[in-house]
Amino acid sequence: MDVELAHKIEAAESEYLRSRVESLAEISGNPYGARVFFNADFPCFQVKASPSPMFNRIYGDIASDPLAMLKLLNESAERSAVTPLIGKSSALEQCVVLGEARLERLRGWTHLQLVCAIEKVVLSRHSFEIEEVTPNTLALFAEVHAGGFHTKPEHRLLNQASFAGQMSDGRLKIYVLKAQGVVVAGAAMYLASNGITYLGTAATRKDARGYGCHGALISHRIEQAKKHGCQWVAATALASSQSRRNLERAGLTASHAQALYRLADS
Repeated sequence: MDVELAHKIEAAESEYLRSRVESLAEISGNPYGARVFFNADFPCFQVKASPSPMFNRIYGDIASDPLAMLKLLNESAERSAVTPLIGKSSALEQCVVLGEARLERLRGWTHLQLVCAIEKVVLSRHSFEIEEVTPNTLALFAEVHAGGFHTKPEHRLLNQASFAGQMSDGRLKIYVLKAQGVVVAGAAMYLASNGITYLGTAATRKDARGYGCHGALISHRIEQAKKHGCQWVAATALASSQSRRNLERAGLTASHAQALYRLADS
């Protein structure tokens, strides 16, 4: 495992997720209770209205200052805040000790981080119509995304709002794929400040799966990353998923595994 590159990938993912929380925090009155705070130089974030591990994360140097991590995890225990740990899949234990506390691995949240140098990617040809989302078409992407991830009705507006605010700064790009003029798939891409393009969340309508939509969105986003001069492209996928296989066809290979941990019995 290339430790330096792995940390850059983690930083890119964190920046992407933080940008979505910042979008929520910037809404007038902050109705979702979103905030970004710091553990030394590490930005952490929390959204009171959402139970998602995507939006409630604590970062820090677990080796040099575990007590600071533990303090923030305790303070955020009401939201079941998580912290990501990385390494080889076989080395990520079910439980780890942090100070005098025990952290347990969150079930279903161990993923592979995949990466490829931008000049080594393999692009596939497709005939789908893909276009960049605008504020006027964001709801179409949000609908497909919510369906793909089984987002509860009470969290759908929150999820859509998390994508809205950061579209204007140019780092977050969202694309939708159409079949016969109807949006059936969509995906996000984040141009991180460290030169890594992070291929964020992607979803395809159930009745449109198996026709190459995800692969087409991977190639399209990589093409856009090239145009923006990015050095690396990275993405996250479950080890046994079709998403991983699609990413590997584009030339991405596993860098490391990431597992999310939270305080036991929190």
